[in-house]
Amino acid sequence: MERVAPMPVTAEVHALAVRIPDGVRLGTSSWAYPGWRGLVYAPRAPVAALATDGLAAYAASPLFGTVGLDRAFYAAPSREQYASLAQLVPGSFRFTVKAEQRCTRPDLAADGTTFGNATAHRAGAVNPQFLDAASAWERVIAPALEGLGDRMGPMVFQFPHLDLSARGRLGGADALLARIGAFLGELARRAGGDARWMPVVELRNREVLQPAHVRAYVDAIGAGAAVHSYLQHPTVATPAAQERALADAGAPARDARAVVVRWMLLPTATYDEASVAFEPFDRIRAPDPATRRDVVDLLAGCGPGRPGYVVCNNKAEGCAARSVRAIAEELAARRPD
Repeated sequence: MERVAPMPVTAEVHALAVRIPDGVRLGTSSWAYPGWRGLVYAPRAPVAALATDGLAAYAASPLFGTVGLDRAFYAAPSREQYASLAQLVPGSFRFTVKAEQRCTRPDLAADGTTFGNATAHRAGAVNPQFLDAASAWERVIAPALEGLGDRMGPMVFQFPHLDLSARGRLGGADALLARIGAFLGELARRAGGDARWMPVVELRNREVLQPAHVRAYVDAIGAGAAVHSYLQHPTVATPAAQERALADAGAPARDARAVVVRWMLLPTATYDEASVAFEPFDRIRAPDPATRRDVVDLLAGCGPGRPGYVVCNNKAEGCAARSVRAIAEELAARRPD
């Protein structure tokens, strides 16, 4: 099969890349998008090869220092599969891995899977692997650490929007947060101080960062030295509001071990609506300068000792690759000469 060639890196892109602060890695959710030919990939790059061969071309751009490994959310790759991906990227590159959803979805559908809308699973069977640290470590985390090696970046535990009512199956927000804290604490024990292990918590319930529960949330992520995911998504407050809520709860936001931002979706659309509106994801169609400013503000103070990771989705503005370029330009503009 013909290989996927990258777009040549221009002098302008090189000059922009060197102005991205050290320790800040920008990237996109996955990489296999035909609309990126002529932007990330050579204009005639074979579409059929993008999924298997496009990562090396993607990582050849100096603007991309990470990528969201979204496929891991649906089925955890093996150690060997991770290792094959690690071989395609330079040593400075880090993967932002999504933990398999069996770790974070409390219910199973009637067919025994955890796919689909979590709300529809409430009448289904209990998922025995939900917040099971032993299963998560053996099936999800250890293969990633062993396979990716020093190219392992954050691992995002993405929870769906859940029923956190006091009478719900999970017993309310604070009960869930206590379970998450115990889960993260056990994972930290198993990691044994491995510096590569950086868990990230992404809860898609707005109430978790409200005054009644935010302290419990801070305690939960602190139990496992985890990092908050600054998520841009209609189910939660803006990234700037999230930072204020954490600061009000006494969280050492500016002293955290890392900043992880996931810019996923327009504030007023669903994924399906954005997909229809934005395909083939070759240009910015819904500019969101306010979120872009939030992202850049959050990265202030990041550096080699406090890395910053930003993953953009095509459904945020229309083209994740161009959103990365826009963030890089704003970072460069704020950097003193």
